[in-house]
Amino acid sequence: MKAADLFRILPRPSRRNLGLKALALAMAVAAWWFVAGESKVLVSFTVPLEIRDVPKGLTMTNKPERQVEVRLSGPSSLLSGMRPSEIFAAVDLSGGRAGRQNVSLDERAIKVPPGIKVQRIFPSSIEVALERTERRVVPVVPRIGGDPEVRRRVARVEVDPRTLEVEALPEEFSRIRAAYTEEIVPDPGGETYATTARVELREPHARIVDSPNVRVKVHFRK
Repeated sequence: MKAADLFRILPRPSRRNLGLKALALAMAVAAWWFVAGESKVLVSFTVPLEIRDVPKGLTMTNKPERQVEVRLSGPSSLLSGMRPSEIFAAVDLSGGRAGRQNVSLDERAIKVPPGIKVQRIFPSSIEVALERTERRVVPVVPRIGGDPEVRRRVARVEVDPRTLEVEALPEEFSRIRAAYTEEIVPDPGGETYATTARVELREPHARIVDSPNVRVKVHFRK
């Protein structure tokens, strides 16, 4: 069949922009040949490792490796212009359980630009220790700072909310009698002083379940 005959039997919509389509196809083939014929190289990057999706009711109590060395292969034109910020390493702990366990790191844990392959990851696994947590409601206590004379003028302090739900390891609750706010330095210029303060927890695995901010209102003696 001749080219002219082939053109005549093509559906009319397929004839539109035929020249542009042929040009796009030629450019795609040329790009493929350029990449395929380019020399492959190996490079290594050290990137941060993010640990994600710790199951509810568990907390990680050890400090696993937070950096991994990744060896990549690919066309030199791609690797030479690649920045470490374009590589991302993350491990998913959603299937974790209480206790110590080794979590493997494979290609699925590393995100790289298209055209790049992961050849090696070091370390190839990390050890993770997960322990069960509890939730309890504890009172909020405001910490009033500033000049001693101003503190002596304080008649009473109101906090809203007066309690917060805290998640922590069971043994940590023996040391969490209350949740204290950051230090508040009131301005004694009026009868009252109101502000928003952040509640702070000192135990390493304790956290506020909801918002850590409370409203504090200081009343002064006249």
